[in-house]
Amino acid sequence: MRLAIEHVSKRFGNLVAVNDCSITLEKDGIYGLIGPNGSGKTTLFNVVTGFLRPDEGNVTFNDTSIARKNPISISKQGIGRTFQLPRLFTNLTVEENLEVAKSKEIGPQKTKELLEIFNLTQVRSTRASILSYGQKKQLELARVLAMNPQFLMLDEPTSGLEPSLVNVMVDQIKYARELGKSVFIIEHNMNVIMNLAEKIFVLHNGRKIAEGIPGDIRADSLVIDAYLGEEEMREEAGKKS
Repeated sequence: MRLAIEHVSKRFGNLVAVNDCSITLEKDGIYGLIGPNGSGKTTLFNVVTGFLRPDEGNVTFNDTSIARKNPISISKQGIGRTFQLPRLFTNLTVEENLEVAKSKEIGPQKTKELLEIFNLTQVRSTRASILSYGQKKQLELARVLAMNPQFLMLDEPTSGLEPSLVNVMVDQIKYARELGKSVFIIEHNMNVIMNLAEKIFVLHNGRKIAEGIPGDIRADSLVIDAYLGEEEMREEAGKKS
């Protein structure tokens, strides 16, 4: 697996959301993308997955340019993604959501395994619209895995989850990695990303300001000033309230 984001920029009018950003993922693994709100993380994911076209630069996946392909074409290349707010077929049941998405390589036994791993067996016949928020998050990730992609892009998978469910989601992401998938995660929970990712990239004002292993990122003065210091103050305020 190789994803190369090369000098990508994306503007919305006078706002430069992504500014000459280059990131390369050269081997299988779990990677993190962090940064303040508005730093361009989701915009960058949208460019990679075809929901937006870059104004400058290129994106290649396994040495094939995907920068101006649509989301369906990119999905067929082996890239699957989730969103900050789960996007499901709300009028279909849990099991039907998996069935309509799954690739021909995913048989009944694997479908059963996904339902079990993601704690959805008891609600397999329930319409997605009436699931809890946490169940919707889990179903979205299970459905992406049913597509059998090579590479997963997860946009804030633990956002809005109860603390007990955060650990469950972390285990489910590890399960995806055990299936041989590479994973790229946008995440604001520093405990999650620092313990999950093998390498982390940091965006600020649309630019990549750092990359490295979690320990190096945590100690990077530029990252602390731009982001981590602010996050730590929020965590402390949350503990006192």
